[in-house]
Amino acid sequence: MNIALVILMLLAVPVLLCAGAVLYAFVLMKKWPVRAWYDHRRRQADFTPLSRIPQRLTELLVELEDSDYYRHRGVTLSEIRYAVKLNLRAKKIVYGGSTISMQLAKNLYFRFTHNYLRKIAEVIIALRMEKVLGKERLLELYINIIYFGNGRYGITDAARFYFSRRVNQLTLNQMFMLACIPPVPTRGNPIQYPDVFERIRNRRLKYILREKNHPLVTPEESGEIFARHADCLDPDLRKPDDFTRSYPRTIPLINERFGRFGRERP
Repeated sequence: MNIALVILMLLAVPVLLCAGAVLYAFVLMKKWPVRAWYDHRRRQADFTPLSRIPQRLTELLVELEDSDYYRHRGVTLSEIRYAVKLNLRAKKIVYGGSTISMQLAKNLYFRFTHNYLRKIAEVIIALRMEKVLGKERLLELYINIIYFGNGRYGITDAARFYFSRRVNQLTLNQMFMLACIPPVPTRGNPIQYPDVFERIRNRRLKYILREKNHPLVTPEESGEIFARHADCLDPDLRKPDDFTRSYPRTIPLINERFGRFGRERP
């Protein structure tokens, strides 16, 4: 067989796979439109509009999850390049380089599995979400859908479950704790693994203090947060019980919370 033909065929395979992933993304968005997801979630009783979420909590979630959120259009190419480099070195997917937009796409449309083709589809949907919803609505949907561990999706459910409070009643320490959960909602959960969570919280608090010219948490406030150790992260934090002790470490499918595809259309 002609060598040039072989090379051409080898190059054609990844191109076709990528094209398939892009097509798959458009099929998903055709079946479950981005705007329909937003309207569906907004009609639910535990939906909290962005205007009713404390600004500092919103800022902490954005800063700790995607500090470039208001500067990108759904994807950060530098983060994707870094993720590819890191994953190739590790010979497996250890870092996704996801923006808030990409995380929302993953939560709404995909299973929690590592797959490069899924990542391509995720990027396409994230770009479309940015265009259809805009920054504010996209962030509002994200905060009301992101997983906070123990089967809790969205900031309203999380505040009620962990602290028995409404979102607008949260203290700074509680807001910071909740903002630290989404990246590690299972293995870094403050109820099941308080020691692990304390280390995660401290790293993120140091990042906030180091990276910002005008930190979202002042040195005085950070001292009060640092003073709370694993055995007393917050006096109002839900205590371990049979439910939290036995809850699975794997992240449940979000479709279980907001309606399965094929059974309930958003």
